[in-house]
Amino acid sequence: MGVPEGYEVQRDEIPAGMATNYEDGKAYEKGTKDVDTSKKTKFGDLPFYYRYNPLYWVVYSSSFFVAWMTMLSGKATFGLLFSIFAVQHIQKGLAQSYLTNSVSFYFRDRGGISASQMQIYISVIMTPWSLKGLMGIGSDVLAIGGYHKIPYMLFTAVAAILCLAAVGTTPESQISLGVALMCLFMAQMHIALNDLLIEAKYSEKIQQNPSINSDLVSYVWGGMSVMSLVAVGTVGLVIERLGARWVFALCILPIFLGCFPVAFNAMDDKPVAGRKCCHFDSSVLRRRGQDYMYLAVLMTVLGLGLANSGVFNKNIKFNLVLAIMCGLITIAGFFKYTPPMIAKVNAFTLIQTLFSMSIEGATFYFFTDGPEQYPEGPHFSDWFYTTAIGLVASGTAILGIFLFNAYLGNMKYRTIFLWSSLVYSSLSLLNIIVYLRLNRKWGIPDKMFVLGSAALQTVIKEFNYMPAVMIMSRLCPKGLEATMFALLASASNLGSNISNYSGAFLLDVMGVRPTGANNESHQFKNLWLVALITAILPCLPLVLLPYLIPDARPNDEINLPGVDVEDDNIESKRRRYGVERDDAEEAKGFLTPSDDVPAGARSRSPTSTPGGVEEEI
Repeated sequence: MGVPEGYEVQRDEIPAGMATNYEDGKAYEKGTKDVDTSKKTKFGDLPFYYRYNPLYWVVYSSSFFVAWMTMLSGKATFGLLFSIFAVQHIQKGLAQSYLTNSVSFYFRDRGGISASQMQIYISVIMTPWSLKGLMGIGSDVLAIGGYHKIPYMLFTAVAAILCLAAVGTTPESQISLGVALMCLFMAQMHIALNDLLIEAKYSEKIQQNPSINSDLVSYVWGGMSVMSLVAVGTVGLVIERLGARWVFALCILPIFLGCFPVAFNAMDDKPVAGRKCCHFDSSVLRRRGQDYMYLAVLMTVLGLGLANSGVFNKNIKFNLVLAIMCGLITIAGFFKYTPPMIAKVNAFTLIQTLFSMSIEGATFYFFTDGPEQYPEGPHFSDWFYTTAIGLVASGTAILGIFLFNAYLGNMKYRTIFLWSSLVYSSLSLLNIIVYLRLNRKWGIPDKMFVLGSAALQTVIKEFNYMPAVMIMSRLCPKGLEATMFALLASASNLGSNISNYSGAFLLDVMGVRPTGANNESHQFKNLWLVALITAILPCLPLVLLPYLIPDARPNDEINLPGVDVEDDNIESKRRRYGVERDDAEEAKGFLTPSDDVPAGARSRSPTSTPGGVEEEI
């Protein structure tokens, strides 16, 4: 179906190679950029039979999507888009959502795993996401078989498929807990590694052609959001009909399909000269700054050490102390090896994450226990807990992003952090009502109350997440954006793991230790008090806002205030910001003695988007 008579077509925005369009019965050939803009009408000017015809809008939207994809494939290559679809959309969007939404049910099906221990085990499984810094540097430094990306992606894919087959097809009673954890760890390792390497690849394409920045990032995150919704919409049925472990077996298919574009090098991974079996390129360390490598190694050691303790040490108090030490060492490492303002912002977000204790292990049992386990409970079905609540949360997350861009773009970072944290904590207090079962006394159904609460909290949570990403996108050292965001993603995921350890300790101290056993109502007696503590604690780091968050707005085009760097000498700045000695012209303006603003903190476009930020969420 063509464009109706009088409907505006912005021809000046149509690149060469896009499909033919029609306006007033006149065909425009491919590549034409001339357009008659004398007739510009809006939705209200469309004929009635077009305006309210669903078929027209389906065809029009489809044709627009095809034209957009044609344009994008012409600039970013079809092979790269296909690789992004297979790795980011199918593996991270679909398979990762399947895994994260079913792992709690798997531990429940094994039986005898307390809420505290469940949270620690989930942290162990998610540890690979805090190792992305070293993954990125390692793949860039060491080429295997002449390639920097393909061998790593294929080797981990084979390992992930074998591990998921083992844990997915073996009954829970016939596989040890340690082996199950190792298998799920390996699956997350594959998805995290592939996510990082494909991010690096499309970041290269954006650097070569900055005009496709927003389009390519929209394709990446839009596709992941759609596939995540597909996973959330179906995982509940699979868990109810087959069991959680079969979800793991089902994830073999998307991981296997993701191997095809990688094996055929659709993403165009450039081979190194000579194609040696193993090629070590030490110049990468000089370009990226050896300090960042030290920080990546430090975070890898901390993440693996914490995971090892979670598996083999059952002392929850010891694990908490170790987790807090890992957090403090991470903060100190960023102050040691990164520009001061980056270290400050990372310190604030990490500290706030540490105070945001996770109690999801206890709330999982509270909502999913049946009448035999918890007679007074909500008794949510597996489908409702995963699919219904998940769909509401996903939809409201998109709404939160829209509202942020529409209404909060001109507010100061400090104000956004302050009010979003206060409002989120206030909304979290509503959970106490359902934990005390007061909503039942007031005649409010559990499902209605929980869906409303989840929707409100998700919107506000996006308000708190967006400014942190926007600050970092303006502060990253020039030429080191991908490396820095990998390190920041690692720190963020490490902080999430630590919050699981601190929450596990709080649950254990307060006597909230449900395991899914029969007649465990008494285990939830103090859950409301735990919820009260976890709602208040995230407000405490707000006193650090004037010291750690710049006094600026997201849309400010001037340099961010409060970015103070000591007057280092030239050699120190070369080391600190990763500038090579041979880059004379760039370093000349970049490392002048009077320069007291770190690279990347200069004016950047407010619409600049980092090449992939982890949501592992």
